[in-house]
Amino acid sequence: MSSGTASILVVDDGSSDGTADFVGGKSWWNASFKDNAKENCWNVDENVMMISLPKNSGKGAAIERGMAELPSSVPSSSDEDPDSERLVRSIVLVADADGSGDISCVDCMLYCMEEMFSTAETERLAIAADQYPFDQPLAVVVGYRQYLEPKSPLRALLSWGFRACLSIIFFGSDLGIRDTQCGFKMMTNSAGNILYNKLNLRRWTQDVEVIHRARVIGIPIRQCSVPWVDKEGSKLFSNPSDAIIVSLKMLSEIANMRLRYSLGMWTVPL
Repeated sequence: MSSGTASILVVDDGSSDGTADFVGGKSWWNASFKDNAKENCWNVDENVMMISLPKNSGKGAAIERGMAELPSSVPSSSDEDPDSERLVRSIVLVADADGSGDISCVDCMLYCMEEMFSTAETERLAIAADQYPFDQPLAVVVGYRQYLEPKSPLRALLSWGFRACLSIIFFGSDLGIRDTQCGFKMMTNSAGNILYNKLNLRRWTQDVEVIHRARVIGIPIRQCSVPWVDKEGSKLFSNPSDAIIVSLKMLSEIANMRLRYSLGMWTVPL
């Protein structure tokens, strides 16, 4: 696997929990946080950027804003010719900030990504790259949660019901994904620029639209397990009645999305 560098982009979705101050106030980053403010975006240091949205608009909106800051490709000096430039593979990992997923899964995801670039999927990657105006292949690795602790009966029932309803909604056009709502997704920057561009579903159902878009335009997808422990305070709902209401709302949004894409009312913007 090729070596490289990594940068961190933190997107705060207008939260009131002090995330922006925490990230920007780390003294060991030796950064001038507030002085560098420009369009709600600060460079904390050369490898860390912080975006703080003015109001809460949903997880999808936050990721879309973050993707807009990323280039579709990254120029780098060639070892053979220091004066020339070549395009190197640029990959982005979308991850929740609550730490529920074990970051060690990145190794597995990178391995899956490298396999996609070197196996039979290469032809599909090349076709996808030819169809869209980007300088690198389009590929996605989606995580699925492997719980290290047993899920509550309610959570297990809702997860099963959600997957069953998705199978019905997407009958005839199976998403083929075990866990659409997993917070860990890895993709080339080019794929991210397409999949998160002008999302229609900007809150919790955005994951399904992103995967559906990838299926619609033929971007290859692989899956990788992610060790997972639900953190306190990270749950979408706190009681059974809220859980049912939220789940029904999400399924309604997804059914509406499926219909609109099928009728051509919504398309993937390129």
